[in-house]
Amino acid sequence: MTPALPNVAALGNWLHSWVQPNGAIHGFHNHPVWGVNPYRLADFTAGHTTWASPFLAGLAEAIALRPDPRAKALLERMVEFQTTSFLPDGQYDHIGFNAGEICKKGLIHNALPNTSLGLTALRARDWLAPRLLDQIRAAIIRNLDTGCLPYGKHGRPDPSSVANQDYARIWAKLLYTQAFGDKRWYDTTREDVDYMIKTFHIAGMPDADSAGTLRVLGIKDILEPSEYYGLMICPLLLAAEIYGDETYIDEAAKLCRHVARSHWIDHRGQTRCHRMWYYAGNRWHLNRGPMLIAGMGDSLEGIQRYVRHRRDPELEAFLAACDRTYATYQHPRGFLVSGTGWQSEVDIAPSTGWQSHDFRHLVHRHGVDAGFWDAFFAPDDRTSVLLGDQCLWLERGQNWAIGDYLWQSVFGLVGRKDCVRFGPDLPDWIEGGWHPPKNYAMPDRPVFIKTDDHIALWTGLPEQLAVTSIATHPYVPGPAMSGASRAP
Repeated sequence: MTPALPNVAALGNWLHSWVQPNGAIHGFHNHPVWGVNPYRLADFTAGHTTWASPFLAGLAEAIALRPDPRAKALLERMVEFQTTSFLPDGQYDHIGFNAGEICKKGLIHNALPNTSLGLTALRARDWLAPRLLDQIRAAIIRNLDTGCLPYGKHGRPDPSSVANQDYARIWAKLLYTQAFGDKRWYDTTREDVDYMIKTFHIAGMPDADSAGTLRVLGIKDILEPSEYYGLMICPLLLAAEIYGDETYIDEAAKLCRHVARSHWIDHRGQTRCHRMWYYAGNRWHLNRGPMLIAGMGDSLEGIQRYVRHRRDPELEAFLAACDRTYATYQHPRGFLVSGTGWQSEVDIAPSTGWQSHDFRHLVHRHGVDAGFWDAFFAPDDRTSVLLGDQCLWLERGQNWAIGDYLWQSVFGLVGRKDCVRFGPDLPDWIEGGWHPPKNYAMPDRPVFIKTDDHIALWTGLPEQLAVTSIATHPYVPGPAMSGASRAP
């Protein structure tokens, strides 16, 4: 029976396995809403991404709830890295996320690390080294005053804005105000909140008690995908606290209901967030998928923060249902299934960028227990496999791969968690191109076969594997016919 709650310590353990000695958070930067990653764009980098910065905020909250010197040292490394990684123009370095290192511009990937650093400062200001708190403050100011200045009208929202991106910038300014007591953006930020509500919020979606937001003002027939609503809800709630105006809570409530009342039930009976609403044929339509599972955390955290302001049985039931969804789709290794409906690596390749958001939400919602940190730091060298319809994810220790079923050579990607470069595992008979170093090979890597009616292990030892499947074909544990025992 699937537990009602996900294992948050196991998720943290998996995320930690991607953190480097210098504090960078590596990962295969998969985006199961847009279906894009550095493989699809031929970037082939899996280094640090600012989209994974919520891991810092989640760690800070967990440490505040249950102090641990190992965790504090880890957080210090990550804060040091994030607060000192800048491009010459004041934008953060490594903001490309699903585009990889070829992308050097983007408001949301600058704004998000500011929110993460602000949340970290709020939870850690009583125990984090003053030097690091000063670095957080300086980094936020530098990025907002220089790196983010070209986006919008002198660093503020305007008709060119994207709803979730400017709301994230607003949230960062509010968090900075709260964490450091510095009101440099106090008056203008309230004006920005009012502007966003007036221009982006669409009442009556999907009912009279709810509201969605346009993604951009110039496109009136598509609303923001559901995974971004926490970036709107959280700053609205914080604005209500800072400015003493409960109308902001009212607006947040409408957005919460938009997410909850747009949910759908998938083929496993699990509650899922919707992809988007679109307008066609004189009415609004709900588009369910393809859609992420890992990455619901921002919007769920917004709803969680709302119900702490105002009890709401409907929203609380939705949060509990999403807990069950996480638990259903969590691999024994700790990571979550990325999404469904893509029929490619987008469904099965877990992204630290998105799953850090889920970690932050789950820590904020459930806290941490007495055994949390020992489980978080426990070594895990299992060979972990997630089977999909067209390909499979494999990892053990520092090695990872997006593999193919026997004699289906489509993906064949290999990488290491401690290396930035990944790529296709070219056979020796292809003399040109990039060939991975020898340490990219996973020793005794298992091979799976997909037949007309099932999936089975072809070579490898079943007792050494942790296998989960989201494939349509049933997985038959154990070797159906061992390739190792067959004559060549």
